[in-house]
Amino acid sequence: MEDQQHRTDALVIGSGYAGAIAASRLAAAGVRTVVLERGRRWTVTPRGDTFATQRDLDGRAAWLSERSPLTDRTLDVYTGVLESLDGEGLTMIAAAGVGGASLLSNATMVEPSPELFRQAFGDALDQTEMTTRWYPEARELIGCSPVPDDIWASEFYRSSRSFAGQLDRAGIPYRRVDLAVDWDVVREEMAGRRVAAEVAGLNLFGVNSGAQRSVDRTLLAGAEATGRVEVRPLTVVTAIRPDGTGGYAAACERIDERGTVLERYEVLTRTLVLAAGTLGTTRLLMRARAAGALPALPDALGTKVGNSEVITARTGMPENNPTQGGPSAILVQDWWDNPHAPVSLLNFPWVDAPAGEGWITTIGACPSPAVGTFRFDAARDDVVLGWPVDDPRVTVMAKAVQDTLDRLDAANPGSSTAFARVGTTGGNVVGGVPLGLVTGEDGGVHGCPGLYVVDSSLLHGSSGGVPPALTVAAVAARTVAAMVPRIAAVSVR
Repeated sequence: MEDQQHRTDALVIGSGYAGAIAASRLAAAGVRTVVLERGRRWTVTPRGDTFATQRDLDGRAAWLSERSPLTDRTLDVYTGVLESLDGEGLTMIAAAGVGGASLLSNATMVEPSPELFRQAFGDALDQTEMTTRWYPEARELIGCSPVPDDIWASEFYRSSRSFAGQLDRAGIPYRRVDLAVDWDVVREEMAGRRVAAEVAGLNLFGVNSGAQRSVDRTLLAGAEATGRVEVRPLTVVTAIRPDGTGGYAAACERIDERGTVLERYEVLTRTLVLAAGTLGTTRLLMRARAAGALPALPDALGTKVGNSEVITARTGMPENNPTQGGPSAILVQDWWDNPHAPVSLLNFPWVDAPAGEGWITTIGACPSPAVGTFRFDAARDDVVLGWPVDDPRVTVMAKAVQDTLDRLDAANPGSSTAFARVGTTGGNVVGGVPLGLVTGEDGGVHGCPGLYVVDSSLLHGSSGGVPPALTVAAVAARTVAAMVPRIAAVSVR
């Protein structure tokens, strides 16, 4: 394995929502860009078997591990779509694959209320600016819309309608939520012309019908079509460092689908953009500081981490369809009347719900306190996430969700709550490189000219009590818009 060096004007690490937005905008500005992605490409084919499903689990569900917190099954080691990292109080989940979290984020796109946004970001971001410009731009870039009337009225979404009726009886507000879904493909699923994926609730590890509007097939594909963006899958970045000439070097390992290293090389760049997500970006920066490559990184690195995820299940209701079509069609907005904290709930499909018992499961979010921290463990050469599960600022989230469920149960006789808990497996963890503390408004890392962060690690532990995907995209659009003119000024000849 001979070491080599490659050069590019801009280097983006990560290919999810934030990385795709960065690549698209850099391409439009004429900047030659390489995107490095540790995961493989997941090309949806007419056979409808690209991804693992809850009913057909194998190594495609986990990143180079026999274990996954989402199954008790022993898996074959493969470059699957989800990495899990055991921490102190929380197991964190992070996406892997060209398209990142857009492959499997349940496609839910929610903007928080103005009050919840200000609570999450304080003075770090202007709420009016975000609402009038950047959230609309993010929706347009991703392409999202609520479930159409004909699909909502179909047998496949009976569980969503049943849930809506229960909410009406309890007087709890809700609305159909924007989803990054191609509804024409869902109609083909309903007609039997595509494999049943969304309508069967089989979307946890990717959507085999192609209904998910993941960025590998939209934004990132458009950037590649310009000829100015090259995406390199199965490329693990192990370290970053200054290159001694005012730019940066990224140490790379090209691997195969079983994780075997095939080649090692460096990519040199004038501009380095980190879009590897909360785990990936924080890991690279903390490793660089520990190694002495970037010793002056701010003390706030690794702080302001939050996990907003709350998981619930209720039973004892009229039987709904066992497939529980997805993704989550409605968003519960118990934001104003809950005495403990604002609560958001999404009717998340549970394909293995016991038959005949009328189960409805939800995945929820509350405004998360930014009380988690990453630390670097030199012995493991990796970060460890500490999450204080018993902190009253954390446990209040479960109390708030339980209050919402209690009102639902009271208004719907015969129903009861089976469980409601703050997730100990976090797929909505954000923070670690807080905007305004570690970076400037354009995502530029303090004291490191030419080094930028544009992803979920910029958030201050919360996205305002709603799933983070749309906020991540909106913040990325904002930071990239400020960043690209500076990059183009020194890169385009």
